[in-house]
Amino acid sequence: MMVLLLPGLLASCASQDERAADDAKHEQRVDIHTRLGATYLYRNQLDVAQQELERALELDPDDSQANNVMGLLQIRLKNDDKAERHFRRAISEQGDNSEARNNYGVFLCERNRLDEADKQFRAALANQLYRTPEQAALNAGLCALRKPDKDAAAKYLRTALEKDPRLTPALYQMARLSFEAGQMLSARGFMQRYFEVGQDTPEVLLLAFRIERALGAKDAQASYAVRLRGKFPDSAEAKQLRTLTGR
Repeated sequence: MMVLLLPGLLASCASQDERAADDAKHEQRVDIHTRLGATYLYRNQLDVAQQELERALELDPDDSQANNVMGLLQIRLKNDDKAERHFRRAISEQGDNSEARNNYGVFLCERNRLDEADKQFRAALANQLYRTPEQAALNAGLCALRKPDKDAAAKYLRTALEKDPRLTPALYQMARLSFEAGQMLSARGFMQRYFEVGQDTPEVLLLAFRIERALGAKDAQASYAVRLRGKFPDSAEAKQLRTLTGR
């Protein structure tokens, strides 16, 4: 009896192996089209990106990452309803897709749906396997500033800097929050860390000037003033500097 069943058993195993191989090839094709779509989106070749992503979703309408990238494309195409549908689909199909949750959170925040956005950022951060949690923490902090909820913003921004101490937007925002709270030495510290890795911008240089002015550091504030006037003479910040200094 065993001998009679063995060929059938082997055929069944072979069939399962073939199905597994076919499934793997199918998933690979979805992944390839999704990655191509993301690449073309990054290059601003939106028509080609849409073709690739539509192909990915034809192969698998439930693929979380394909829906996530399609959501990003629809934002660029100013199709908010479609973008939201794709983000929701991405999350419903894979709840631990923190990249999709972060992107959806940014989408919601930019439309002033702040509490909904915070929920998505928190869910993204709860995933211990999330590869770039600093991005969700930074976005959550920036979104909290819209409320404004400075305490929540500072908490998120500190989390972002724990994950990536060189994250320049978080360093700048923490310097600004510290300055506004009257914590000038802390503000200076964040500003110094910023300049170790970040580039001069009008906003950053004006803030650095104001911090050093509050601390009474004449040489430092003069240095920042020279950089602001020299690099960005026509900026709104340079005009503010003239108001502050009288020249």
